[in-house]
Amino acid sequence: MADLVSTADLLGYWLGIFLTICILSFLYKDNPFYKFAEHLFVGVSIGYVIIQQYYSVLEPKLVDRLGDGSWLALVPLALVCMLFAKLASRRLAWVARFPLAFVVGLYAGFAIKTVQSDLGAQMAESMKDLDEIKVNLNSASEEELSRLPGISEPVAKAIIERRAQVPLASVDEVAGLPGLNQTQRDILGEERGALIGLDARAATSDGERDWFGIFSDLLLLCGLLASLIYFYFSIEQKGAVGKVSRFGVWILMIGFGASFGYAVQGRLALAIGRAMDVLGKDKDPLLAERIHGPLVGCLSIAIIVIGIALWERRARRGRVD
Repeated sequence: MADLVSTADLLGYWLGIFLTICILSFLYKDNPFYKFAEHLFVGVSIGYVIIQQYYSVLEPKLVDRLGDGSWLALVPLALVCMLFAKLASRRLAWVARFPLAFVVGLYAGFAIKTVQSDLGAQMAESMKDLDEIKVNLNSASEEELSRLPGISEPVAKAIIERRAQVPLASVDEVAGLPGLNQTQRDILGEERGALIGLDARAATSDGERDWFGIFSDLLLLCGLLASLIYFYFSIEQKGAVGKVSRFGVWILMIGFGASFGYAVQGRLALAIGRAMDVLGKDKDPLLAERIHGPLVGCLSIAIIVIGIALWERRARRGRVD
C-alpha cells in the first residue's frame, strides 16, 4: 500500500499534521500560525461550498433546464439577480427586499412544519401508557410475534430460530436479522417501547412490573410539565406554582448540561481522531511508516515554537521602538 501513495498524497498527510499543530497552538495564545490555518480552513471551505452548490444546484436546476428550453428557470435567476441589485446602485437596494421576503417566508414555513412534527412526536411520546403490556421476544409464540409492529410471519420464524441458538438481548438484534426491509427496521426503531429485551420499561406479559421504568416515565412526564409551567407567564410564579417552576428550571439545566456534555464529547472524539491520524494508529503500518507522523509532528512543533518565539521578539522590539 505504501508504494501506491503518491508524493502529492504524502505532502497532503504532512500538511494535515502541520495544520493540526497550528490549530492547537492557539492553546498558548493567538499567533500567526493559528491565523494561517484558520484562514486556510475558511477559504477552502467556502471554495468547496461554492463548487458543490454549482454542480449540485446551479448546473442541474438552472443551466441544464435553460439548455432544455425550460424558461421557468429564469424566475429563480431573476430573484438571484435582484439580491445583487444594491451592489449596482443604492437606489435599487429596495429591489432586494422581494427575494429576501420570498426566502424568509419559505424557510419560515419549513421551520413551522418541522416544529409541528417534532412537537407532535413529543406529545405522542408523553401520552403513552406508562404500564402497557410488553412482549418477551425470547418466550413469545410465533402468533404473538407476528402481531408486533414491523414483524411479519417470516421475521417471526427467523426470531424463533435465532433465539433457539442464543437468547435475544436487545431489539437491535431483531433489526439485524435477514429478511427485514428498511421500513420494518424503521418501525422497530420507533416501536422499541412495545418490545422487551433490554428495552423493557413497564409490565410484562406475566404481570411483572418494572417499577424503575415506570418511575422514569413519570419523572419524564413531570419534568415536561414543570418545564412548560416555567414558561407560563400569565400567573405569578409564587407558592406551589413557583416550586413547580423551580423544578422545571432544574430539569432544563440538566437537559442543557447533557447537551453541552454531548457537544464536548463530540469535540473530544474529533481530537482523539486527529491524534490517531498524527500518530498513524488509524492507517496501514506500511503507510504509517512512510508518513512518519510522530516525526513530522515533532518537526511541526519545533517550527511553530521557533516561529512564535521570533514573532514575539519582533513584537517586543516594535513596542520598544
